[in-house]
Amino acid sequence: MREEKRIVKISLNAEQFQPRAIAVWSLFVLWFGVTFSLAITEIALTIALAAWLFDRVRRRNFLPLKIDWTIWGPLSVFFILVLFSFVASEYPKQSMRGVLKIGKYLLLFMMVSDLFADRKVQKRFSLVFLFTFLIVIMDASFQYAFGKDLLRGFILEPSGSGPRISGGFVDYSKMAAFLILVLPMFGMLFVQAFLQKETRKHSFFMSLLVFAGLVLLFLTRSRGAMLAFILACVLLFLYRKWFKALGITCILLVALFFILPKPMLIHLDAEFKEQSLIERFHLWQRAWDVIDAKPWVGTGINTYAKAHSKYDKAKSWRVRNYYAHNGYLQLAAETGVPCLISFLIFVLFFVRRGMKYIKSSRDKPGEYPQLGILTGCVCFLIFALSDTVLQSPQPIVAFWFFSGLLLAYQKTSEDS
Repeated sequence: MREEKRIVKISLNAEQFQPRAIAVWSLFVLWFGVTFSLAITEIALTIALAAWLFDRVRRRNFLPLKIDWTIWGPLSVFFILVLFSFVASEYPKQSMRGVLKIGKYLLLFMMVSDLFADRKVQKRFSLVFLFTFLIVIMDASFQYAFGKDLLRGFILEPSGSGPRISGGFVDYSKMAAFLILVLPMFGMLFVQAFLQKETRKHSFFMSLLVFAGLVLLFLTRSRGAMLAFILACVLLFLYRKWFKALGITCILLVALFFILPKPMLIHLDAEFKEQSLIERFHLWQRAWDVIDAKPWVGTGINTYAKAHSKYDKAKSWRVRNYYAHNGYLQLAAETGVPCLISFLIFVLFFVRRGMKYIKSSRDKPGEYPQLGILTGCVCFLIFALSDTVLQSPQPIVAFWFFSGLLLAYQKTSEDS
C-alpha cells in the first residue's frame, strides 16, 4: 500500500515537470508579470513558447488546434502583409523588432487557446486572475495614498483633473487598458454567482472587486478608456436585452455629468480649446498623411515614431513626435491599408464567433466567462480608436492572452 502511494506521488511530481505543465505555469507568471514588469513578461513568454513547441514536437502534433479559417485566415494574411511591410521598410532594424513582436503575440494567442482548453487549467487560472487583480488594486491604492506604487516606485502623474494612477504599468493609459479588459470578466462572474443560489454568497465579494476596479479606472482619469468601457457595456446590455441595467447606467451617467468637476470633462489648453480633441485631430491628420503617401505597405512595422515626421504636411507645433493615438491609423501607416483591413476582418469574425458560442452556451458553466472576456476585448478594441494600446507591449500582450482564453473556453464548451 505504501509502495503504491509512493509510485502515485512520484508520477504526480513527474507530471508537474512535463513541458506542457511548464508552459502553463509560465503563462500564469506572464499574466501576473504583465501588470508591472515587461522583463518578467518576456522571460515567461519565451519559456512558455519553448516548452509548448517542444511538447508539440514530442507529441508529433504540429496542428494542436482545430483550424477555423475565419480566424486564422485573416490572421495569416495579416502576418504576411506585416512581412511585406518589413521588406519595404524605411528602417529595417526597427521593423525586424516589430515582426518579432507580432509573431510572438500571434503565437501567444495560439498557445493560450490550446493550453487553456482544459477545465482544470481554467480553474487554476481563475485563482491567478483573481490574485493578480487583488495585487493591482493594492498596488494602485498604495500609489494613490502615498504618491508611489509599492512594486516599482512609479509616482502619480499630475494632470489638470487631478493625479492619475498608473500602478506598476508606468503609464495611466496602460493601466486603464488593462482595467477595461478585465473588469467585464469580474462583472460577469458577479452575475453568474448571483444567479446561482449555492454561489450567491460569493457575489458580494465580486461586486466589491468590480467597484474597486471602477474606482481605479476613474482615478486613471482616462476619458478614452472610460468612454470605451461605457460603450461596450451599453452594447452588452443591448445584446443581452438587459434594459434595466441599461436604464440604471444611463441615470448614473447623467448624474456623473453634473457631479464631476469640469476639468474631468473638458481639458482646456492655453488657447482655451479642448486640448485632447485638438491634439488628436493633429495626430490623426499626421497619420493620415503617412497613409496617403504609403497606402500599400506603409513605412514598415514598428517605424511610425521615426518615419511619420517627413510625411507631415501641416507641420503643426502641437504634440510633435508623438504616436498616432489611434491604433488602427498607426497600423495602416506602418503596414498599409490592406494589412489593416485583414486585421479588421479578423476582429469581425472573432467577435461574431464569440457571439455564436455564447449563444450556444446558454445556461452552461462557460457562458458568463465567455461573455466577460468578449466584452473586455471589445472594450480594448474601442479604446484603440483613441490611444496606442495596439502598439504598447503590456496592454497588447494582455489583449492577445485574453483573446486566446476566449477560444479556449469555446473549445471546452464544444466538448461539454
